[in-house]
Amino acid sequence: MTRTYSQERYLAAKRTIDDRSLNRTVLDELAPILADASDVVEIGAGIGTMCQRLLDWELLPNQLTYTLVDVDGDSIAAAKERLSDWAASEGYTVTQDSGITLRRDEQEVRIETAVVDAADYLATETPDLVIGSAFLDLLDSAEVDELFDRLPAGCHCYFPITFDGGTTFQPTVFPAFDDHVVERYHEDMIRRENPGDPHAGRHLLSRAASDHTLIAAGASDWVVAPGENGYQADEAYFLHHIVDTVAAALADDPAVDGDRLARWDDHRHEQILRDELVYVAHQLDVLLTV
Repeated sequence: MTRTYSQERYLAAKRTIDDRSLNRTVLDELAPILADASDVVEIGAGIGTMCQRLLDWELLPNQLTYTLVDVDGDSIAAAKERLSDWAASEGYTVTQDSGITLRRDEQEVRIETAVVDAADYLATETPDLVIGSAFLDLLDSAEVDELFDRLPAGCHCYFPITFDGGTTFQPTVFPAFDDHVVERYHEDMIRRENPGDPHAGRHLLSRAASDHTLIAAGASDWVVAPGENGYQADEAYFLHHIVDTVAAALADDPAVDGDRLARWDDHRHEQILRDELVYVAHQLDVLLTV
């Protein structure tokens, strides 16, 4: 049985998971690029957690325009509210008009927003750096081609948390069926109305090495497991959302037994409630120059 979950809360809940998953070697290579940047565009920006993270980790320069781009207007609205509230709590002076200006000490970061398709936005822009976290796996190969065609020569690109075809749920519920669920979910990424790429990470890495200049790459697997006191922060909610997403994607798949899927779904949610479920997703971080 599918349940109803908030996309905004899910995106907020995965902040702690992304924080520990981001590849530090790639981040180290990104740091000097960010230090020299004046115009950063984040595509698929969601509720602004990457921008907040880069501010929080003191990786953004003193003068910068950072544009959040997403097709979901609700996410962009949430990003503006969340970033403003967080920045004020951290001692920034926050000025809001069509965008947001954050000032603290010698730093001034201008945050702009755009509710538009990423490729359409980039068709008329020339950013120093494009960021797309957990984004390219949502696109098919033609859409990725179009996106790269819009990027100016010399533009740096940071694509962290790019899914690369590995999903693990433990403990086992139904041995053979568990594997079948994962296989069909990966296949659904290709079959769905707006198809993505379940092996986007390796395809991006190959593209970076053959068509562009690869600066750095490394694994950024999500690993979510209960500790002595259960799951960290709001990560149980994240897991419920993931399990529900998989079950909902396969609900109409004729290759998946519906009754068994419902039992699988219920078992997984129960494992989360008992602090038992372990979830791993294989992903890659890639930093390149066009």
